Amino acid sequence: MPLNLTVPALEDKPLIPAETRPQKILEFLAKLPTSPLEAATALHDEMEILNRQKVSADSRFKALEVYRGHTITLVSNLSHTYCTASLPLSKEAQAYAAAAESLWLELAYGYKLTLNDQLSQLFNPSDRTTVTIHRAMDSLHQLSMVYYETYFNVPGTVWRDLHQLYFHAAHESLHEIALQKDGQPTSIDLLYKQILLMSLADPQHMAPQDIELVADYIERFAIHTQLQGLGTPENPAGIFIIHLDSDTPPVPYVRSIKQTNADTDIFFITVELARLAHQNLQMLQSGNVSKNSGLPESMLDNKYQDMLVYLIKHWGASPKRIYKRLSKNSISQLGIGLSAAHFFINNEQFYQQPAVIDESGFQGNEATNSSVNKLPIKPTNWQMLNISASGTALRKFPNIQAQVRIGELLSIKNEGEKNWSVAVLRWASNGEQNQLDIGTQLLAPNAKAAGTRIVNNGDFEPALILPAIPSINQEASLIARSGFYAPARVLELDENGTISRIMITRLVERTRSFERFQFSIL
Repeated sequence: MPLNLTVPALEDKPLIPAETRPQKILEFLAKLPTSPLEAATALHDEMEILNRQKVSADSRFKALEVYRGHTITLVSNLSHTYCTASLPLSKEAQAYAAAAESLWLELAYGYKLTLNDQLSQLFNPSDRTTVTIHRAMDSLHQLSMVYYETYFNVPGTVWRDLHQLYFHAAHESLHEIALQKDGQPTSIDLLYKQILLMSLADPQHMAPQDIELVADYIERFAIHTQLQGLGTPENPAGIFIIHLDSDTPPVPYVRSIKQTNADTDIFFITVELARLAHQNLQMLQSGNVSKNSGLPESMLDNKYQDMLVYLIKHWGASPKRIYKRLSKNSISQLGIGLSAAHFFINNEQFYQQPAVIDESGFQGNEATNSSVNKLPIKPTNWQMLNISASGTALRKFPNIQAQVRIGELLSIKNEGEKNWSVAVLRWASNGEQNQLDIGTQLLAPNAKAAGTRIVNNGDFEPALILPAIPSINQEASLIARSGFYAPARVLELDENGTISRIMITRLVERTRSFERFQFSIL
């Protein structure tokens, strides 16, 4: 399949000749502004000049190699702003993300132009072509990470170029040639696997911190996946199809079984990696951590175990929709966060500390209650796009001021409903003209406002009691802010001034904003 990569048109008579001398480029980089945004603009402009005119493949490659190192550092500085931002992105976060996007886009253009020129030469050493393909794919990979971290869809042109580059490398037997990246062994094959795994992890369902954890895990263990020709698998779990002549990411085998082409389609098999993730999870749960596990120090954080559970689901089996979604055009009221959910479910009253006597004989009172001076929390109106028994898809109206994050607790009241339901924000997708769509999963159709604290340890904090649902064998559970959960921990539970003691029995879910766990009354 001939290469037809996305590259800019080249000017025959450019007004400004491109600088290709590495020493001169280094001098230019040393004088860049200290502001990351201003530096990114200047760097982009210089690379754009290079990528809009004819330059020898060797000169272009050497110039790009100098620009690449500075781009990596600069994008790292830019990402601190947009990776920590809530949604929709502020104008500042948008500007920083756009700057990072433009740098990786230009770097990818440059390496693709270099490759085109190399392939047109009569004598073209395979090792040089291999490095250029890897650089182009890595630039596209980093470009896609900017889209993931800002909850935009990766453009089809990026996928089309990635598939073409890998297909060409495999056809020329370049894909498994050993390379080095940042002192670590790599190859075109391994990089392509890493790119595919990140897509299959569905980053639009992850918080930015979790995207970072997943990227690190992929970099460590992507070698445990396989790319191979089509066949008839005994078990389709963990098997995905890549259409190398398409502009789409990999899809589960069961969804594309009747639309395959042995000439251009291949299998991506993630079963062994899912098994490894399961073994890692069991090791961490047992507390018997091997020094040779290959895991980072962050593995001791409980969030790391949550990440492994998430990855096992995405890489070990293809997700199936249980409930059918129905299109619906109506208005939903939305409360964001645990405090807002408690306020609305508590008849728009802030939580009041109960009067309690602790084991030291101290009697709490309402002195710690500060709701008198608090302004009422106002819900925001969102457009409902569709609904199912498991949740809804909502779109933010342009004039609404609201900030959300993946994993946030939501309270929702749809048109015609009297009660507030409780949900969690599962995914987000940014679109053109600051359009923000979110997907919610229903946790309970109603809840009871309560308060909780660790026994005799400070003030009570707002919590929600989710009722049992016998029809689906769902036990009652408690939602509290993140940090309350510990196995068998004893808490005090305030229900309208009545204090009881409960013991946590099982963690149901943990996000970066709340924990949900089952409990027994002592």
